[in-house]
Amino acid sequence: MVTKPPTLEELTAYRDRFMAGFPTPTSAQFLGFDVVEVDVEAGTATIDFLATDRMLNPAQKVQGGILTAMMDDTMGPLMHIMSAGRMMPSTTDIHTQFHRPGLPGPMRCTARITRMGATLCTSSAELFNDRGKLLASAIQTAMMLPFSPPQK
Repeated sequence: MVTKPPTLEELTAYRDRFMAGFPTPTSAQFLGFDVVEVDVEAGTATIDFLATDRMLNPAQKVQGGILTAMMDDTMGPLMHIMSAGRMMPSTTDIHTQFHRPGLPGPMRCTARITRMGATLCTSSAELFNDRGKLLASAIQTAMMLPFSPPQK
């Protein structure tokens, strides 16, 4: 548990290390995960994704769970960065609203921290298609668990 909130300098330094070389999980690789920006002062992140034909449902639209995963993979890293790498979020609740179907192609997700507590963090996200149309939005609560990077 983070007992003292990280300073702006600690957040900025960790964000820079994260963006320079945090290993991308295979699930994020599948989603075409590409960090665009993390603003630690504002508590926001923007991440690009690439929806492919492998993500389509029988109606030839991007499956809703994939859209939710894209938002989860934006809110989660943001929560991790906003703890200066001390904590890793474990989702306890995520609520998604779908606004229009998603088609294969580039997508952009923006997320923001709503509240960062010592053990719980809440956030929200919006996912857009390549024309800037809102596809889905989500709110999430996560339990913040102590994190130690794996030793090499």
